[in-house]
Formats: sequence, structure tokens, C-alpha cells
Amino acid sequence: MPSRLSLSVWAPALGPELRTLLPQARQAGFDGVQLDDASRSPHLASLSSSGRREVRNLLHTYNLQLTGIRVDLGADGLGPTVDVDQALDRIDRTFAAAAELACPLVCIDLGRLPPAQRIVKPKPKVTAQMLGVLILPDPIQATEPDPEPHAPTTINPAITSHWQQAMGQLGEIADRYGAMLALSSALSSFAALSSLLKQIDCPWFGVDLDCSGILRDEWSMDEIFDTLGQQVRHVRARDAVKGEDRRTKPAIIGRGDVRWRDLLSHLDSAGYHGAVTIDSGELSDSQSGAVAGLKQLKVFLE
Repeated sequence: MPSRLSLSVWAPALGPELRTLLPQARQAGFDGVQLDDASRSPHLASLSSSGRREVRNLLHTYNLQLTGIRVDLGADGLGPTVDVDQALDRIDRTFAAAAELACPLVCIDLGRLPPAQRIVKPKPKVTAQMLGVLILPDPIQATEPDPEPHAPTTINPAITSHWQQAMGQLGEIADRYGAMLALSSALSSFAALSSLLKQIDCPWFGVDLDCSGILRDEWSMDEIFDTLGQQVRHVRARDAVKGEDRRTKPAIIGRGDVRWRDLLSHLDSAGYHGAVTIDSGELSDSQSGAVAGLKQLKVFLE
């Protein structure tokens, strides 16, 4: 298990006001907080320099790290149906606030991504050699044809070009501020995220790992870490109960189907030593859920 991770909380889960939620976070035992760029108080992008200085002082007063700022762009993210310039301007202002707050990371949910190219892997045929000494009779010719494999994914070149341009501009913003960007998509697969990151070679891009998203994905946890483990820059700690068709229902950490000990072991193997931010925002009682999740994570880390 990782010897030391920074255990933080998504601030809006504890309440709308920074002055009241920070002492709660300190009392509960969190190491830090992740702010939201669109929270009611403070609205980081619109804060003056003196307002941001007050935020820094509050964090210092309660001995809490600012582990990141989150930006949710909505379902369409930077897609072709949105005003990309407006979205990028919002992100630019968030980076400016992060720089003034000495925040090391901005986390962005990109919304719905272009699908990754589907690669169909043929199933190996069982042979006598594979079964050792058991001798198999010659197979009987099937009377019905084998089912057709999945059709190859259709990739729209115009959409691909749009996303490459938008991500290139996003990389320029991150480079200008010299800050890391952790990316995720709650509406797309890890394969789609991986494909997008491969198209844009930007040293400031990494992955914001949504733990509950693992339950909804076609890839196993092993496949996700084999492909993206070295790119994880932030962990969004959420749990869920898995139902049919990869549907999930939010749950308190430790009471869902996320295999936390395996996940923490994978993070350790990947050399991850950053922040794990508990996000209980989808729970009916987000405050109690955040505190209960922290206690359970500490048990898993023992």
C-alpha cells in the first residue's frame, strides 16, 4: 500500500461557505481540500487578488493543503456543439486563480469524448495441447455461422480534428501557467480518454482517476492501470454499487463494489503519491458520507 497519500475532500461536499467548511475538514482529519471553480463561495474566477489572499490565509489557518481546483464543463465539454473559446476562457481564468493560490493542479471533466477505435481480439481456439493429455475429437462443423464481430468504430474526421485543436489550445494554456492538468470523462470510457491523450503529446496532461468510473468501464482495473497508471495525477475517490449494464448507484466509500485495497496497491505500483480526494457530492448526506469515507480509506491504508 502507498505509505503516504494526501487525503483531501471536495469542498462543496461539506458545504457552500469556505469559512465554515474548512474547520469541519480540519476537525474530521482531512489533509486538504479541492475547491470548485464554480462554487458559490468563493467563486474563484471572480475573486480579486485580496479575496484570493484571504482564501490562502484561511487554508493556512486550518493547516489544510489546496490539492486542486475542479472544473466541470458539462456533458458536451469541449465538443463541437459548444462555444470552445468561452470554455477555454473559463479554464484560463481558473488557471490564473490556481497560480495566485499556489495550487498545483487543475482537474477537468471533459464531458463526452469521441469514441476510441474498437480493436476486436479473436478468441483463441481450444486445442488438445492446451488441455494436456485430454484428446479432443475433431470438432463438429457448426450448422450456424459464427456471430459477426463488433463492427469497427466509425470515427468522424471532423470531430477528431475539432478535439485535437481544442486540446492543443488547452495544452497551450497549461504550458503558459506551467501547471498540471488532470483530465477525466464521466460520460466516456477510459479507452476514449487514453486515445485522446495519445493524440495530443502534452507534458502537462495527466489523468484524474474516477474510482467509481472503473465499475462502469469495459476495461478491467488491471487494463486501466496498465494503460494509464503512469499518467494518474489525481484520484477522485468515489464508491458505487454496480448493477446491470454497468449502471451504478453512489455509495459511501467501503460500502460499494470498488476494490479499494487492489486499487491502492495499483497506485503504489504506479508510484503515485499525490492527492486522493473524497467526493461524496452524489450522496444524500454528503457531509457524513465524506467523513465516513475518510475513516474507511484510512483503514484500507493501514
